[in-house]
Amino acid sequence: MANPLDRAAFVLGLGALVSSVFAIGPGSQRKADFVQVADAGLVVLLVLGAIAALGGLMGQRLIVAVAGVGFVVAAVIGLVQWGQATNWLAADGSTVSLLGGFGLGLLAVGLTPRHPSTS
Repeated sequence: MANPLDRAAFVLGLGALVSSVFAIGPGSQRKADFVQVADAGLVVLLVLGAIAALGGLMGQRLIVAVAGVGFVVAAVIGLVQWGQATNWLAADGSTVSLLGGFGLGLLAVGLTPRHPSTS
């Protein structure tokens, strides 16, 4: 994992995995509980985070980009269903922002051309 973009993808994937701590005690009024993650949204976060971290670890741009697309699709689904009776991801604005942020970040890292190191 010598490429900085691979490290970035790995760290973004780990960040998604660590973000699952927001699922602990949803709805509490603690200051640290500013993102709502529950139900299928938690599963999406864990699965796609693991895929992104694995892609970064292996240096596979396609895997990183696929995880990014998955996060963006999940964010769009959450946005469309936000406030509706059907909300597969139990998403609100904070969930949509979290998923979209990871998705766009992973897409940026996964789609950036890599140049061989000159050292």
